[in-house]
Amino acid sequence: MYFIPDILFATLLITVLACAGWDWRRKRLRPDDLPALTVIVPCYNDAATVGKTLRSIFAVYPADKLDVVAVDDGSSDHSLDAIREAAESWPIRVMVNPQNVGKVESLNRGMREARHALILCLDADTMINREALNDMIARMHTTAKLGAVSCPYRPANKGFLAAMQGMEYSMLRIAQGAGNMTSALALWGGCLMVRRQAFDAVCGFSKRAITEDVELAFKLNQAGWKVEQSFVFVESYVPVSWRQWFRQKIRWTAGGFQCVMHYPAVWIRNPIQVLFISSYALLALTRIVALSSDYSMFHIVDHAADMMADGAQWKSVWHALDYYYGEILPVKILLGIGYNLISVIYILPFVSSVRDMLRVGLVIPFSMGYFPLYMLVSLCGLLFWFTALRRLPASERAW
Repeated sequence: MYFIPDILFATLLITVLACAGWDWRRKRLRPDDLPALTVIVPCYNDAATVGKTLRSIFAVYPADKLDVVAVDDGSSDHSLDAIREAAESWPIRVMVNPQNVGKVESLNRGMREARHALILCLDADTMINREALNDMIARMHTTAKLGAVSCPYRPANKGFLAAMQGMEYSMLRIAQGAGNMTSALALWGGCLMVRRQAFDAVCGFSKRAITEDVELAFKLNQAGWKVEQSFVFVESYVPVSWRQWFRQKIRWTAGGFQCVMHYPAVWIRNPIQVLFISSYALLALTRIVALSSDYSMFHIVDHAADMMADGAQWKSVWHALDYYYGEILPVKILLGIGYNLISVIYILPFVSSVRDMLRVGLVIPFSMGYFPLYMLVSLCGLLFWFTALRRLPASERAW
């Protein structure tokens, strides 16, 4: 009975992965031609990256088909100087908010100035690439009722925390992408393409939203538009400290919960998304409870390590563990191995050479440490929704 929840979750996860894989093969398309495109780049204190972002746009798309609008939201660093420097080399329209009004208002102001039917919202710390842009445009061309599509992130910075977030985003890419079979219920705000007609139909981004990108996905679904997730990564800078990481996860969870509460009919009529939410809820409960269970893999490994430290041989250790844990021992070991093997799927997109194979070892800290912590912090986000976050000023929510 201790391992039944693990088996149920594994079944749910494999189902989600199978659906995502099927949709990915079905949607590997390329656009027939390149349409005129407006790109909105909201910026607040991103002097170190906004130049790279603007440069990446003109590196992958013809300048004569681009309408690029950079919106500086009252930055206190040299962001505006970086934007104006880029505008000397490329045709960029510069908008300046004298005071900080927040990402949502900056985006909505930029949208009102957009000249074309297709609009790409690109964060000032996110770099677009040709494959990602082509994939989003192809999806827009293929489905007339597609209101928006977005791309997942690949961390542009280095380090252990960035590597863990890379695996997290890879996992979300697969699981959320499975929702394309009906309609996805989330969008990655850092790289989001929207149809102008659909955006206007739902009155744009909402100032009340904690996560304006996710709420846009719900509003589009409610209005009868479809939402999709691309499987192509774009590079973006991710939190570099645990404090920043904690604040981000709290906000994401609270924003998702806000959408579920405001649009219950939307997620109820999307069975794939219900499967996704259910599987993650189950994982959260089983993984967190397992950390303190006497029958968890942590305790089994710790018990074995203690006996080995006392000089016991492997055969004696196995007999002792078998006596203590009984018939559950081989099952828990197999499930522990299987759980880590499933996580290998998330690291594979980052393996492009033999040297990169060393990254496979990251599945252990991810599966046994980072992800249980991620789920625990996400649960805390629900509590914060009822307290501080729902009262945050709109100007402070997205930046």
